[in-house]
Amino acid sequence: MKFVDEISLTVKAGDGGNGAVSFRHDYLNPKAGPDGGNGGNGGHVYFQGDEQVNSFFPLSSKKIWAASNGANGQNQLKTGKNGENIYIKVPLGTIIKLSEEKPAFTKINKELILGEVLFPQQTLLIAKGGRGGWGNAAFASSVNRAPRYAQKGQLGEKFQLKLELKILADIGLLGLPNAGKSTLINALTNTKVKTANFPFTTLNPQLGVLNAGEQKLTIADLPGIIEGANQGKGLGLQFLRHIMRCSLIIYMLDASKNNPQQDLNILEKELANSGIAESQNKQKIIIWNKIDLLSLKKAKELQDKVQYELSDKKHFFISATKKINLDLLSRELFKLNKEVKKSVALTSSPLHKIYDFTVPLDWQIISLKTRYWKLTGSFIENLIQKHHQPEKLIWELKKTNLNEYFQQKGVKDNDVIIINNQEFFWHYE
Repeated sequence: MKFVDEISLTVKAGDGGNGAVSFRHDYLNPKAGPDGGNGGNGGHVYFQGDEQVNSFFPLSSKKIWAASNGANGQNQLKTGKNGENIYIKVPLGTIIKLSEEKPAFTKINKELILGEVLFPQQTLLIAKGGRGGWGNAAFASSVNRAPRYAQKGQLGEKFQLKLELKILADIGLLGLPNAGKSTLINALTNTKVKTANFPFTTLNPQLGVLNAGEQKLTIADLPGIIEGANQGKGLGLQFLRHIMRCSLIIYMLDASKNNPQQDLNILEKELANSGIAESQNKQKIIIWNKIDLLSLKKAKELQDKVQYELSDKKHFFISATKKINLDLLSRELFKLNKEVKKSVALTSSPLHKIYDFTVPLDWQIISLKTRYWKLTGSFIENLIQKHHQPEKLIWELKKTNLNEYFQQKGVKDNDVIIINNQEFFWHYE
């Protein structure tokens, strides 16, 4: 299955059904009064974490995900059926953002993060369905016994989203092509990642799980990095974002090369120039692989040189193919991961603001000509249905953060605002 870690899509919650206008007539009571039922509520759109999904590829063939609308109300006080909710399954580590194509809102960055899916079955409400409109029976009163009108259903929310995946792994494995990363993961975790003696055998991030009793570690094998990757050479740094959630970073080097320390310098340089600031503060260890290809003398010289020149870093000398020192490495990885996570738990703060779905955001202002503007969006249309009197509509708008939004867009005092073909002079308070 193709690996996809970024995708754009549109979600649309269901519209509420319209209320019904109906009057009951029967033989014994020909003027029994209004009996129009309410419309059903529109369905919501949810995102849900699924351990069995590891990429956005299953979502890539469908650009618009829509919940069903609520049914209209009927006579005899029958309420319309509610629209069905939809649950979009996404891999763990999914970040949900408003798309850059979405108009800017007050105090909202174009890259606003709506939420993150980090746990199995974790469910986020992304778009709320519209409320069903009231039927004419709901408007009956002592002074209006036969209302001949009903309420339209509210529009469901609609958002253009960008999904980004950052793989959930404890350890990120970095190295130049042919350093033996895939071979190491296969040896440690009994997975079957493709290996071969040519560059870029690993084209997508691969995951393996290292088990020790009830403990487990997840290791991410990332495609090989070459010098100049931050400028787009090779596979570039397109997958490097996946190390951002890792507690540990492993630099894996081919010890059989003439100057393996040069490869370490390349990896550190490319990571530093990647623009991923979080990577600089992570715990890093160095694995020198393929020591089985060195003579005892060469191996001793390399270890002495490493201990002298790089004594501030933790090192392991292994052979992934011959499984030399892998037990020692496994024990140390569990120990280091536990220490790092304990430290992070004491100092960490929430990575992202979680979107408050109780705040209506779907509005936009469009410049028609000098000092003339049109205000649109489903939030505005729902307000129009709720407040038929212009004064009440403006009063309701004043309670929102619309002032700051207008100022940001360049609306001035006494500019004309057009709402539903009605013109208003806007005044800042």
